[in-house]
Amino acid sequence: MNEGKSIRCEAKEAEKLVNMEDWKKRVLSKSLKVAVIGIGRIGLPTSLMIAKAGYKTFGIDIKQDYIDKINQGGGNPPIKFILDEPELPKILKEVVSNGKFKATIIFKEPISLADIIIICVPTPITKQKVPDYTIINKVVENIASLKDIIQNKIILIESTVGPLYVKNKAIPLIENISGLKINRDFWIVSCPERANPGNIMKNLISIPRIVGASNEFACDIVANFYKNIFGVEIIKVSNPRTANSVKLIENIFRVVNIAFANEIAQLSRLLDIDYMEIIKGAKSKYNFLPHFPGPGVGGPCLPSNPYYLMDDGYRVSFTPNLVRSATEINQRQPSHIIELIFEGLNEIGKSISGTPIAILGIAYKPNVKDIQISPSIPIIEDLKQFNASITIYDPYFKGETLLGINIESDYTFLKHNYPLIIILTGHEEFKSQGFKDLLKECNQLKLLIDCQNIFKIMELPKKIYYIGVGRPLKLIE
Repeated sequence: MNEGKSIRCEAKEAEKLVNMEDWKKRVLSKSLKVAVIGIGRIGLPTSLMIAKAGYKTFGIDIKQDYIDKINQGGGNPPIKFILDEPELPKILKEVVSNGKFKATIIFKEPISLADIIIICVPTPITKQKVPDYTIINKVVENIASLKDIIQNKIILIESTVGPLYVKNKAIPLIENISGLKINRDFWIVSCPERANPGNIMKNLISIPRIVGASNEFACDIVANFYKNIFGVEIIKVSNPRTANSVKLIENIFRVVNIAFANEIAQLSRLLDIDYMEIIKGAKSKYNFLPHFPGPGVGGPCLPSNPYYLMDDGYRVSFTPNLVRSATEINQRQPSHIIELIFEGLNEIGKSISGTPIAILGIAYKPNVKDIQISPSIPIIEDLKQFNASITIYDPYFKGETLLGINIESDYTFLKHNYPLIIILTGHEEFKSQGFKDLLKECNQLKLLIDCQNIFKIMELPKKIYYIGVGRPLKLIE
């Protein structure tokens, strides 16, 4: 029997759940069926954890080759982001082999079968810095078009959206297209994902989940369901807009504090003060929460989450000025790194054009294989505009080609003619004793720019200049 026929046969057996007791029994007996739309970096781990808990789960995505790799237990070569999650491959093979999880490009039949439909698709930011809801809107429209199928089902949104999205867009879309009525014919719940790439599997079973629903009935069902799967604390809030605000605010809190660190770090250098010494002293007080400067913020969340809040703020005629200013400060940080590069090159008497420059790290954060909105990208692109001679190494992209540059297979190339080394990402490999020892073998090294402040001065070679973000240029003697 082929994939489509198999799913259709199961769909015929799907039961409609119409009251709380029915739902509770199905949650406890693990006879609920789940469809997850969008099985990427967050959707796949979520799907696998649901399947591992014993629920029949379908993962829906749009690329057949990707689906084939998942159904093969990760594929060969493996799906790239699986390499960041050590626990994921084992769980994937387990739930694929026992039949609890199946990936598919089919849409209608898994939705027909499912009691809970989870949306985990991307919601990026446009070049104009506004949320792009094109993908999630299309998914919601496709769900709504199945009006005879989606009755008595829960639609659960894990994708990051603005506070007003569910109330002003998702519910009206479904009601207008299907003719169905919220809380009578279907329910919507927001439970935004809160996991960090590189630690997703651990985060799913350790970080509390925030659940906000269209009514108390749906909130209780999803709270019980997620508690049964992940075993974490479930925090129920009044509605979807509150749940989605929690996700945004917790990330924007970091954005604002990182911007504060970046701004004070720049001022510290001008005042000939080491920002890292400031932090060492300030964090000794109980109510100080240390944040650290760097080349900027990256990834799918921190650079974009402020715009979801600002967009909805504008809709109610309010401008969150602190959030906007913090976002702009972080966006300017790559330009500050370029300034540091010029300052250092002037000190060692080198021109940016033609001087061999080694860049270590291109990922947006340490220890992940991901360059989404990485601050390394604009820094590298600017250097290319200045005709810099660039060599890049990142342990997560060995041998690949990124930004038109071949990534080195290891860092031993540094022993050759590289007067300038720039560390953009604080991978653990660059903190190792082996790496520190190799730096002492780099006879041509004149300048080290440490954008993550990962080194202590006494660890570095003598007779080189060192610049950290928020740390004055220093000749190591």
